Amino acid sequence: MVDEGHYKHSARQAGFAATKAEAAKCQKYHDFQSNYHFQPVAIETTGACSKSIAPFLSGLAKKLVDASGDPRE
Repeated sequence: MVDEGHYKHSARQAGFAATKAEAAKCQKYHDFQSNYHFQPVAIETTGACSKSIAPFLSGLAKKLVDASGDPRE
């Protein structure tokens, strides 16, 4: 089911749908968060993503570069 409200807000604010999807994932997997590090990932087809994912992806990229030694990772 498509939420018509997402179209209006997504047209005005990049990342709106991703932020809403992230919140829904946090609610869905709430029980896991007490035992695991949980990072929801939501990226729109335009490339826009929620604000909390940028630091996670930067840290992940740094770990890949450190592990491989290849700065293109």
